[in-house]
Amino acid sequence: MWILIWGGISCANPEPSPSASQELPQTLRQALAQAGVPASEVSVVVWGINEPRPRLAWEAQTPRNPASVMKLVTTLAALENWGPAKTWRTEVRVPRLEAQRGQGPFGVIGVGDPGLTLERWQELWRQVYQQGVHQLSGPILFDQRGFAPLESSPETFDREGFRAYNVIPRALQVGQQTQWWFIRPGERAGEPLRIWPEFPFPRIMLRNRTHTVSGPCPALWRSGLHYAIRAKFPGQVPITHPDGRLDPGVILELTGTMPRDCGVQVMGFSLLTNPAYLDSSFRTLWHELGGTFTGTLKQGAVPSDWPVLASSESPALIELLLQMNKNSNNVVARTLLLDLAMDGDGSNAANAATEASGRAKVFQILARRGLDFPEMVLENGAGLSRKERISAEHLARLLLWMQQKSLYGNEFMTTLPLVNVDGTLRHSFEDPRLRARFHLKSGTLDGVKALAGYGLDAQDHWVVVVFLANGAGAEGTVAVQEALLRWVRTESKIPQSGTVSDTRVLSAPNPLR
Repeated sequence: MWILIWGGISCANPEPSPSASQELPQTLRQALAQAGVPASEVSVVVWGINEPRPRLAWEAQTPRNPASVMKLVTTLAALENWGPAKTWRTEVRVPRLEAQRGQGPFGVIGVGDPGLTLERWQELWRQVYQQGVHQLSGPILFDQRGFAPLESSPETFDREGFRAYNVIPRALQVGQQTQWWFIRPGERAGEPLRIWPEFPFPRIMLRNRTHTVSGPCPALWRSGLHYAIRAKFPGQVPITHPDGRLDPGVILELTGTMPRDCGVQVMGFSLLTNPAYLDSSFRTLWHELGGTFTGTLKQGAVPSDWPVLASSESPALIELLLQMNKNSNNVVARTLLLDLAMDGDGSNAANAATEASGRAKVFQILARRGLDFPEMVLENGAGLSRKERISAEHLARLLLWMQQKSLYGNEFMTTLPLVNVDGTLRHSFEDPRLRARFHLKSGTLDGVKALAGYGLDAQDHWVVVVFLANGAGAEGTVAVQEALLRWVRTESKIPQSGTVSDTRVLSAPNPLR
């Protein structure tokens, strides 16, 4: 057995040093008391980059649910496995290029492309059209063998199976199987909200029963809106599970109110199954290009040796990670976990990716870097889970490792939201001193509040910050999080004793590595 040590920090997982503060600062205790949250329900770690021990470690080894902060584990695994320039290429293939004049078959192999937007889907078929293929009469095969069918359902997590964040990833998935709706209040109270789709699916119809009200926009702008999903035939009661019965036609019914001050907002729904979404989006886009289609679209195996007729390459991994972490995108995170298992090769159905094989790959990547987290429970890599667990200490060690040993520490930090600047933390805290001083991933579930990332202390030195709250009072810990960040920014400093002489402490604005 061997232990790798660098910069005073061991890759094994020893007990936190006794010299680390085992007491919460008084300001945090006061904030917890005001929120009515027991200190035993939170874990906190503050650890300076390249310092030999944490400055603060409270309940650091208690496994807790991190919610979307678990995306940090997926981010490390993806960057270390592929590097930030990794891309995915989606291709249209045909049996014979020289004979292809619109007579089938055509095929698209799902390669687990996490960035296959509707725009890129249209670009792919535009290339086909521009090669003189305007009339398609042959069948088009969509090959989904790269990912094994997942046992979970969109309903599994919270019975909100039509919401965009619950989409189940597929090897060939366009637009994250989501239709986005823009919502704008009327100019005067009482007027209906103006609602329109980013992309018109003929199978989806809107029933707008909303109206504008006066007053300020609440922090959760959609709190006054409600939705129901109905099939397009008489007598159908609201359906609570997305399935094939809706594919012939769906009614999205929106009711409720939205204040005039809210401006334009966006809300996503996944109302069609994956096959119906592929079918409907292809037919709409092909028609917009000027083409005609008289064939069929179906799921089926596509030989990997068919020549490529057209292709579209995804954005680089770093751009996808920005989307995943800044906006806490669950579909990208869950797709990347499966991609790690498939490792970009969707041609071998015998090795179809599963969440179990993706989890095994993540643990393998961590182990090779000396990051042994025996308490960690990983389910889907997105944090959309009641089962996932990790300790605050191990999240801190992961964050330290990315800055002290990884080639991609700067890229890793860049993907995290900036406090009070962008992403999910755009309007997070009231103290103006915190703005742009912290790069943090947040996480929220019922009974869970979490933050983890990097910040600048009172001396403008970089530190790792981890906050995990699990329990009935977790929802009320936003003020506690702010108190912690304020303490880091205004009071936390490099320890004057116990710091090894050769420790390299980095200050802003220098890179962390």
